[in-house]
Amino acid sequence: MWIPQIEAGYWTRSDIWVWIRAMRIDHLVWYTADLAAGRSLFAERMDCEPRYGGVHPGEGTANAVLGLGDATYLEILGRDPAQAEAALDPEVKSLSGSGLYHWAVGGVDLSDLAGRAKAAGLEGGALVPGGRTKPDGSWLGWTCWGLRGHGFGSLLPFFIDWMDSEHPAKSAPFGGALVSLEVHSPKADELRQVFQALELEIMVKEAETPRVVAVLESSKGRLELSSFQPVPRGYVI
Repeated sequence: MWIPQIEAGYWTRSDIWVWIRAMRIDHLVWYTADLAAGRSLFAERMDCEPRYGGVHPGEGTANAVLGLGDATYLEILGRDPAQAEAALDPEVKSLSGSGLYHWAVGGVDLSDLAGRAKAAGLEGGALVPGGRTKPDGSWLGWTCWGLRGHGFGSLLPFFIDWMDSEHPAKSAPFGGALVSLEVHSPKADELRQVFQALELEIMVKEAETPRVVAVLESSKGRLELSSFQPVPRGYVI
């Protein structure tokens, strides 16, 4: 497993590096319409306040980030009041309350992964480049890839390569650790087969209600994050 199931204790950033492998959980995306309220919530429950990360031009959103390791972080995604509401993706606009929207895996050659997925009979999208200017004026660039037509929504991650950019976790304030992540699905066997084809070492449990469950830990204790219901389609590549 990428993420150890620890029973007690608080992990430091240096401890986390010990178990990070090449392929890893890169980041979690937790959505709430009110970004300021989301930052306050995590400031209360974790070891520091998430740092404002900037806007997503043309998408109607902005974010804040909180480090969970040297190469893992939490993205708090929310509305950008300076952009028209019409810019929001219809699914994002329909989300009520707050919860995990989607998640990303990094540390993998995307072209190689796309080839393995195709060989396994899975439908993958194109390698899609993207980027934006951060509040400090620096450029953050990336390439994303994901599966299509699988029907599991955001139970499946998308995959990201930050190219020559500094990983967002390195400049984010360190607020705690991601200590476990598991996926629940009424079609657990089918989902496990997809994960195996992608070499994703993620716990998949049979359950009536599909969801992703992530547990964060800080010096203030543990915090469980769970998917919206119904599970969103997630980030579509």
